[in-house]
Amino acid sequence: MLFDSWAWWEVVHSTRPGENLSTRYLEEKGVRVLTVDYTLAEVAAKLARLGAEQRIPDVLGKVEWASDILPISSEIAGLAAALLRELRRTDPNASLADAVVLAAARLNGAVLISGDRCYEGQRDVRAC
Repeated sequence: MLFDSWAWWEVVHSTRPGENLSTRYLEEKGVRVLTVDYTLAEVAAKLARLGAEQRIPDVLGKVEWASDILPISSEIAGLAAALLRELRRTDPNASLADAVVLAAARLNGAVLISGDRCYEGQRDVRAC
């Protein structure tokens, strides 16, 4: 299972929908959580924009503890290039990062958990 969220850890533990997400996905036995390495930079950047730089080490540590970090391999990059065009048919604002996350999920046989519009209609994406 791969979560697409700038700080999915924070979402899971600080909101009612997050608690539901945790119950629905994270607390099941045998669930393996994956995080693309690029997501760590997104999390850090978001916290910095919010003026919470001091929280970066703690939050990133929690993400690393709770999930397996996936490097962006050449295989993921290649698939992401093709997926970007497909995602932009649904959402013209789909980013390369969106395509990379979906590529990583597919190549690892994972279900991507996301609420992003660009993933609507994708077979291996579930709404959070």
